[in-house]
Amino acid sequence: MDTNKAKTDIKANKKRFLDICREEIHREGLDELLNWLERSDFFVAPASTRFHGSYPGGLVEHSLNVYDCLMHLVDNYPEFNISDESVAICALFHDICKANTYKEGYRNVKDDETGRWYKKQIYEFDEKFPIGHGEKSCIILQWFFSKLTVDELLAIRYHMGGFDTSVKGGDSGLNKAYDMCVLAPMLHLADGEASYLLERNKTTE
Repeated sequence: MDTNKAKTDIKANKKRFLDICREEIHREGLDELLNWLERSDFFVAPASTRFHGSYPGGLVEHSLNVYDCLMHLVDNYPEFNISDESVAICALFHDICKANTYKEGYRNVKDDETGRWYKKQIYEFDEKFPIGHGEKSCIILQWFFSKLTVDELLAIRYHMGGFDTSVKGGDSGLNKAYDMCVLAPMLHLADGEASYLLERNKTTE
């Protein structure tokens, strides 16, 4: 991997992320939220341990990809009147729960060409606030924002869809949330498009 390119991408993605926040979001508490993000590892963290965005800066890159995908979906369905502010909040912060949850580690890997073993840097998941994926993002946002709409809460809470282990084996509100709030399935679709199409097979190796 070209480490200089990676650093450039992280810097550019952070700037774009902050620019969108300041242009599109007008909620009381935004400055405090962005200050919290600056103190966290959000802008350099991966998006996962070994799937999409499993490299430094992957979390912000994924958030921006979801934003682009969600904006495209919303533009295709103007009849639902979803605001640019809601798009920005839901897309950019749907995975805010992942801030401060990854730590660097190593594992022994065998080089197929040389047969030699070497230590490979990996990420390990280290959850310190195990309250649920979408739920945690909603809670963190409400520490700072004066108010989230019901649609924003439902979209962020259920953005994982059926991949959320808390809804497996039963409805658990997922279908009702998607019936009530069109932004919820839209965010789920945008998240899937970003994860499985835009970020497909992208690694740091």
